[in-house]
Amino acid sequence: MHLFSSALDDLSPLHELDTDQRARLAATGQVVSIPAGRRLLATQEYPWLLYLLSGQLCLIYAGQKTLITAGKPRACQPIFNEQQLLAQAVLTSDSEVLRLDRALYHRLSGRRYTDLTSVDTLNETEGALFGQLVQACQAGQLQLPTLPKVARAIQEAMQDPDISSARLARIVQVDPAITGALIRMANSVLCQGLQPIPDVRNAIIRLGLEVTRSTVMSLAMQQVFKTKSPLMKAHMKAVWNRSVHVSALSYVIARHCPRFSPEQAMLAGLVHDVGVIPIIDHISRHEIQVDENEVEAAVIRLGQLVGELVVNYWGLGPEVVEIVRHSGDWYRDDREEPDYCDIVLVARLYRLNQSEVRGPLPRYDAVPAYYKLGLVFPTRDGTLDVIAEAKEELNFVIDMLRGKKQ
Repeated sequence: MHLFSSALDDLSPLHELDTDQRARLAATGQVVSIPAGRRLLATQEYPWLLYLLSGQLCLIYAGQKTLITAGKPRACQPIFNEQQLLAQAVLTSDSEVLRLDRALYHRLSGRRYTDLTSVDTLNETEGALFGQLVQACQAGQLQLPTLPKVARAIQEAMQDPDISSARLARIVQVDPAITGALIRMANSVLCQGLQPIPDVRNAIIRLGLEVTRSTVMSLAMQQVFKTKSPLMKAHMKAVWNRSVHVSALSYVIARHCPRFSPEQAMLAGLVHDVGVIPIIDHISRHEIQVDENEVEAAVIRLGQLVGELVVNYWGLGPEVVEIVRHSGDWYRDDREEPDYCDIVLVARLYRLNQSEVRGPLPRYDAVPAYYKLGLVFPTRDGTLDVIAEAKEELNFVIDMLRGKKQ
């Protein structure tokens, strides 16, 4: 269904945009028919601005119920307030809902995202979890994950300009799993060596010091995505699997882009969502009773902020901070030259385009990052050529990061 920009004229705060901006936003719109009885959660719908076009729903938040009817003044406002992440809506009749890209709206309006970390925005229900997390962040008391021993040793060793492959080999050999993975990588199709590599020192020589550093850091990350809480294990596993897929896609994309290190892109993709780890750890450590929706709301509110704290704590540098901060800003176009954030952004969108069916997400080949990277146009089925041609590489990286022996 084609949506005319005039349909947005009376919607708040969209009426503040000019005509061309509303037309661009309308082009991303999606009108969805939803049957009576269906429940919508603010956390799941957060990437989009939702408006009720026809029908009726009941908005439930903080124990209060509000009836919203299409055509009435309240229907001209988004169904979910950006602050009320624990809200839900139940459709009381067959209805039509308009979904618009929230990230694009913020980019067009020039507004920064509302400060979701302010304690003032929390209600009593949210306060038990969000308040503790916010206060822990502000007081510097949130327990951040430490780099695994081998990754920390590699980081420190690489600060020596005279570091040798023999010294790196001695550090890596402390971890047999990483040692084996490095040797397999040096012998894989990714490196295209003529002679098989028998030991880790020669693997490091073939890979190079910087490639070894990024690869060891990535391989060690699996030790960080852990939780002792049985209730949180499924959530942490889902975050790890998602991060691995984005990491492997970033690796493959970087191999087809000049001036980029695939291994550095792999590490960038793996840590882009690292802010989830301390949040889950805090919930587990303090035995806070929360449901899945509350965990998702905490991640939306604080994931980026905590992620920046983690990568700064690890000393991964400003470029990785930029990735944590902006790899979900689909319309990011603040600099002429492409960077690793562009690679991770395209990788994330590619994965979402392949797996998500709800909401008007932009196509991965229709965002500024894609064009800046100089990637080829996708095939008819929407598969990115460079990824379709690199299935073996993609699977190798995924298995390597998951610790599987090829």
